[in-house]
Amino acid sequence: MTKKITIIGATGHLGHRVTKKLVEKGVEVTALVRDPEAAKAALPAGVRLVQGDVSDPASLLSALRGTETLYITLNTETLDTAAPFHTEREGVINVVAAAKETGVQHIMQIAGVDTAYPDFSTEGMAYGTNAIRQGGIDAIKASGIPYTFFYCSFFLDSLPKFLMDNQFAVIGNYVHPIRFTNSSDLAELVLNAIGNDAAKNKEFAVQGWQAKTYTEGATEFLKTYAPKAEVIQLPMEAIGQMGLPEEQAVFMEHLLTFVQQLREELVAGETWEVLGKPKHTIASFAKELREEA
Repeated sequence: MTKKITIIGATGHLGHRVTKKLVEKGVEVTALVRDPEAAKAALPAGVRLVQGDVSDPASLLSALRGTETLYITLNTETLDTAAPFHTEREGVINVVAAAKETGVQHIMQIAGVDTAYPDFSTEGMAYGTNAIRQGGIDAIKASGIPYTFFYCSFFLDSLPKFLMDNQFAVIGNYVHPIRFTNSSDLAELVLNAIGNDAAKNKEFAVQGWQAKTYTEGATEFLKTYAPKAEVIQLPMEAIGQMGLPEEQAVFMEHLLTFVQQLREELVAGETWEVLGKPKHTIASFAKELREEA
């Protein structure tokens, strides 16, 4: 039987690759998007597009009708908890209300591994967007709809964004291990959770095989992805000299400072038992991305 899923956030950086991988594996994917014409050029040809906006409850009722399994992959890059609307808070709350009314039977969502394991924060630092995301998480849990949360480690997919002019800047000092994950392995977990009763009302840690510091992981990734690239070390203060808009600079410094003090332990045992083990190493995923570029 063909597996089916509706995705909110399919055109995002991670959502796009997860969508692509699910289509490649024969999943019938529907993408809920604000602009179907724009999304048509960005997503695989096999994806069915429906118009909907998480800020517009009426559009969600129409877009989600007929959906059994829903996957939410949204991202917040602001620390402003007082803003009146966030896609990961009010937006998800709107989605949950529509999902209840339209009979959605299973909701999946991603978040950071620290959300479920705050003790990984060696200095007791909380990632600022968690306070925003929590409202959506709470709404899903309270909905009565079976849920699956994927609490993910640092995505290798993000590393190419820091590569400029054949230089990769490591900003900050990293001494604690990270269990890097990637969008291909996440897509496999999503695939295996569709229609799987053992995945319902569960929270799964998504981690990779290797435990390396951010600097070590980035260096290993680049050996395959961009072997001529030079890794340079910069202090955190360098962010202020990059000419970024103030809000973006503040968010980047917060993110990297948080990663700097995060020390992961291996907690993905149940994930590997129920949904499958990672298929990629850092190097093999770098090879896959390079071949796609």
